[in-house]
Amino acid sequence: MCLRCSEDDAAQVNPENSSRRHPAEVTERQATAKRIEHMRNLWKQKRKFNRQFARPAPVPEPGLLWT
Repeated sequence: MCLRCSEDDAAQVNPENSSRRHPAEVTERQATAKRIEHMRNLWKQKRKFNRQFARPAPVPEPGLLWT
């Protein structure tokens, strides 16, 4: 049985998208990822504070404070 290389194999060896990226593109992606992560952390903090300050702590009766 003979194995022949077809023309499609060349496309697999040399893909159109190179694995190396331009340095500016890498830093832009990193900056975008960092901004997204920062926004998610802000949303988490906001939810935490909304839960914490949603209901004020009950005020104890004045007679109970006197020991």
